[in-house]
Amino acid sequence: MGEASITPVRNLFSHGEVMELLHSEVLFINGMPVTSIFLVSKGTLLVFSNDGSKLRRWVGPQQIVGIHDALINGKWQGIGVAHGKVEVVAFSFQTLQDALKKIPQAHRVLLDELFAS
Repeated sequence: MGEASITPVRNLFSHGEVMELLHSEVLFINGMPVTSIFLVSKGTLLVFSNDGSKLRRWVGPQQIVGIHDALINGKWQGIGVAHGKVEVVAFSFQTLQDALKKIPQAHRVLLDELFAS
């Protein structure tokens, strides 16, 4: 089986696409490549540890999830689950990468140092 055939449908978004999740629906899982980062516009997304045993973060309205995971190794570092009805807006990670390529090298070094810690 190729990688495209095992990639969850929820990972295949267009830039700016709005998506609604129902309670307990999974948005991402540990180790899945980050292709989109998400702005939560309504509701709450729960982010659990890699094995799902601990709640690591609540992501509520006007908060973004995915930038840290994308920049440290390009893979999700936990499990994202909708808590109630949730609405997210997807933004292409490639667009973020393209913008980062244009920043001054000193700024890129600082970002790399921040995400290494």
